[in-house]
Amino acid sequence: MERERKSKGDRIDQEGSYLRPASETDMDVLFEWANEPLVRKNSFSSEKICYEEHRKWFEGLLENENCRQYIYMYKGKETGQARITLNGENAEISYSICAKMRGQGHGSKLLQSVCRQIQQDFPEVRKLFGKVKTDNEASQKAFKKAGYEETYSVFEMQMPSCNAKEHSGSGIEG
Repeated sequence: MERERKSKGDRIDQEGSYLRPASETDMDVLFEWANEPLVRKNSFSSEKICYEEHRKWFEGLLENENCRQYIYMYKGKETGQARITLNGENAEISYSICAKMRGQGHGSKLLQSVCRQIQQDFPEVRKLFGKVKTDNEASQKAFKKAGYEETYSVFEMQMPSCNAKEHSGSGIEG
């Protein structure tokens, strides 16, 4: 499924990689990539996605002026995807690399390309960020290699776990 469409915004690097805006014809490849087992595992919503749900989401995405979906191309082949969600001067990045191209440094290259593309498409953006699960070491490495800094961690507790962990001898008397 190779589509070599370049828009005037596409910037090709020395290795032949670039981002292009996603279009209606990308819906199926994005669906396939979104349901890859490792992508589901590393997603904050790990349930498998049904096609009808994906279709509705994708159609809405293409109409949403606060989101932009890109396809990362490498040597003329669809290699990954990046989605940008705008919120004022901030933009959140969500990305993935197709299974057969992982482990070749494409994650950091894609993230660097996103930075350049955002400067062009959304000059008002001052901060890019991505959320990464703690066990997704490949993505953490890609962000760091691309020049992003880890700024904080989020801690969660599934409810009602806190009720089961009673503290004895806390030193608090009532």
